[in-house]
Amino acid sequence: MLNVKSSVKRLISSIYECQKRIMINRRFMQDLINEGNEKNIPVLQLEIECLKDKIVEYQKELRARYQYSC
Repeated sequence: MLNVKSSVKRLISSIYECQKRIMINRRFMQDLINEGNEKNIPVLQLEIECLKDKIVEYQKELRARYQYSC
C-alpha cells in the first residue's frame, strides 16, 4: 500500500510539473510574439503538445493505480 501511495504522489507531481512547463512555454511564446520573434513558436507548440500527451498518459496510469489501491 505504501508503494502505491508513493507512486500516486509521483504521478501527481509529474502532472503538475508538465502543467507548469506548459504555462512557462505559453508565457515565453507570448513574449516572443510581443517582440516580433515568432520563429521558435512552432517548437514550443510541439513541446506543449508532447507535454499534454504526457499528462494524458500520467492520468491514465493514475486512474489505474488509484483503482488498484481502493
